[in-house]
Amino acid sequence: MLSLRFRNYLDMKRKLTILIACIVVIFVAMPTSDAQNINLNSIREKGPMFVTSLGFSHGFVRIPYTPRGEETSTEPEILKAGLPAVSISQFMGYQFNPYLCLGIGVGFEYWTVKNAYVPIYVDFRVNMMKTKFAPVWYINLGYSNRWFISSKPYKSTTGNGSDYIIHGSKSGLMGETGFGVKVNVKYSTALNVFVFAKFQESALRYYNGSAALSQSMKPILVDTDQSCVYISLGVKAGITF
Repeated sequence: MLSLRFRNYLDMKRKLTILIACIVVIFVAMPTSDAQNINLNSIREKGPMFVTSLGFSHGFVRIPYTPRGEETSTEPEILKAGLPAVSISQFMGYQFNPYLCLGIGVGFEYWTVKNAYVPIYVDFRVNMMKTKFAPVWYINLGYSNRWFISSKPYKSTTGNGSDYIIHGSKSGLMGETGFGVKVNVKYSTALNVFVFAKFQESALRYYNGSAALSQSMKPILVDTDQSCVYISLGVKAGITF
């Protein structure tokens, strides 16, 4: 029988495959002949711009921590913070010319470990070409406020399986950069898809007491925060208007 961890990995991989397939279908089956025959001179060159996006990401950073009294060597426990997350974001900015845009963004990111963040950030975007299919690069930097969903700790899936932990226990700085393509379909409307990398400054909370304490008490005393940075890769798709 497959382990729970491996089944979760397969389920996440299946969802990511479906998301990518849907994005491909959207861009292949572009709506209306008007969109296919767009006049490049009619593409918006300046003015207010809004981008609504949906995203999926998965962490890959390794986080060391050392619960006091539970280690028999100097080697710390290692947690693979492979945390899947889904997000929605809204960019609001101004396009200064066909290539440059600056604005602010706000989003909601839900982690599968019953945690969430509300990032607020400054976002800079570069359209590399004035064409129907235009390569786009963006970078943003801001601060994510932890959205309280559940404070209940859970057993680590790697490292010492008897440890109780809480991922992402604090608010912190965040940053993201992505590269993708924007498909202009009307004067002020475009579809876009990106691959991106993101970091989130936060903390890992865990129990750091006596090893002799009973397992039933450990979840109650998860009270030690260790600063760390979560790093993830993902894909997102959205609409520009």
